[in-house]
Amino acid sequence: MHTTFLPDDSREDSLTTASLPNGDSARATTSTRILVVDDEPLIADTIVQILNRNGFIAHAAYGGREAIEAARLTSPELILSDVLMPHIDGVEAAISIRKFLPDARIVLFSGQAATVEILARARQRGFQFELLAKPLHPTQLIKHLRQE
Repeated sequence: MHTTFLPDDSREDSLTTASLPNGDSARATTSTRILVVDDEPLIADTIVQILNRNGFIAHAAYGGREAIEAARLTSPELILSDVLMPHIDGVEAAISIRKFLPDARIVLFSGQAATVEILARARQRGFQFELLAKPLHPTQLIKHLRQE
């Protein structure tokens, strides 16, 4: 698990005012812990920076196996994961995580058409996950993650 902090990162666990990229601000009572998973470190680290600057506490994992291990160690409230990754894909990692963190919110993202088939197989096994399309626009991502 990797944490990416920007030089001016500051966190408060009580009341936080977060600035959205469009200039709006949102008030959160606590900082949501998020595990960001992508096999492309640049993408994972960029998303972590965006989330940390917007009042979340985000950490990166760079693959499915690493995501499962990180989730066991940190018990994030939300997992944001790419779907198509080598070895253990995002859906298989999400299924494994859901088994020991049943209340965690899991949001998957992908830019590939093959994702529909992978999610259909997960549904057949009794697992349902949210899906966002790539590319992720920062404003839309923050807005989606703030929804319950």
